[in-house]
Amino acid sequence: MLSYHLALEHIREAVSLLASERVALTAALGRILAADLLTPYPMPLFDQSLMDGYAARSRDTRAATVAQPVRLPLGSTLTAGETLQQPVPPGQAIRIMTGASMPPGVDAVIRLEDAAIEDNALVIQHPLSRGQFIQRRGAEVKASAVVGKVGERLTPQRIGMALALGLAEADVVRAPRVAFVAPGDELLPPGAPLQAGKKWCSNLYALDARACELGYESRNLGIVPDTADALTGALQQGLTGDVVVILGGSGQGVHDYAEQAMADVGANLIFRGVAIAPGRSTTMAQCERTLIFGLSGSPWAAFITFEMFVRPALETMLGQPAKQPRSAVLTSEVAMRRDTTHFVPVRLRPGQPEPEAVPLHDLLAVARAEDQSLGMLVTPSNRRYLPSGSRVRVWPL
Repeated sequence: MLSYHLALEHIREAVSLLASERVALTAALGRILAADLLTPYPMPLFDQSLMDGYAARSRDTRAATVAQPVRLPLGSTLTAGETLQQPVPPGQAIRIMTGASMPPGVDAVIRLEDAAIEDNALVIQHPLSRGQFIQRRGAEVKASAVVGKVGERLTPQRIGMALALGLAEADVVRAPRVAFVAPGDELLPPGAPLQAGKKWCSNLYALDARACELGYESRNLGIVPDTADALTGALQQGLTGDVVVILGGSGQGVHDYAEQAMADVGANLIFRGVAIAPGRSTTMAQCERTLIFGLSGSPWAAFITFEMFVRPALETMLGQPAKQPRSAVLTSEVAMRRDTTHFVPVRLRPGQPEPEAVPLHDLLAVARAEDQSLGMLVTPSNRRYLPSGSRVRVWPL
């Protein structure tokens, strides 16, 4: 049976990079940059006052002392968003607000609380330094600076900086399109009355939500009857996207039609079964550019195999590098089958000198854990036991 790492290699070999598209920055949160995001203008765009106060020419204040202060008649008032086209005449001052553009003819600002006004004149008792309380054009960001690099995700901070510098759009990788379908006569939609022998379907909706959370375009194809024709029909609908995930029907049961449906739509089988737990029946096929994954119908196994197989495929389509594990210390023992890679969700908590990995053994424990602390322990396939205190590798989720 195929090893986990070899299955990942097959997945990455089958993946094609997605095309790019130009989108408005205001709608680009979480998208992956397809081109460097360069600033067309510096920041700030002009020399500006850092304080509410008065702007004057520093050379006019050289002789100012407490005993013999300099008096500068006040001209106009300049607020943020306004400009003065004419230079401030020598020997005069103006009132200026924080963020206002420094007009020609002045090169220093005295704070409002440090200034004295008498008979509509600014009274200065100490010389002003050139550039005092002025932020120069480009002091924060130079023109053509890189706000974001190819492959980086657009965060609120990057979007805000780009918008402040006059950008309105960005070239991003097209969001992957993923569809989910759940075959099963025993499955009930959420909120339906409970019936004998039936159960509510959860993984279809949970993984649909997870895909949306990760920034993918997700399509819920719904629950379909346990027939080959019904599953094939749903699969045909999903082939317009990049990935289709079949939740159930990949085993060897009498009503497991996932592999037949893959063949019926003309898909080529890439692998059937992987030496992992849970999710041993995981299957993958390819129909032209669309990848088809057959995952277990178990919510627990579906959650884990989506994170460890489907998500890496989608991230590779986006040009994202493979996630790197971090080292942690196991807080309780983990038993495994030999020649099997086990996936164990863990909650990471602070520890010294390394974080601690607390195994989570059911979906309820995962649901209660904070997203930022979740990780996946991937066990060595040649071990049958990991004692408490073992140093392990944990992949972030």
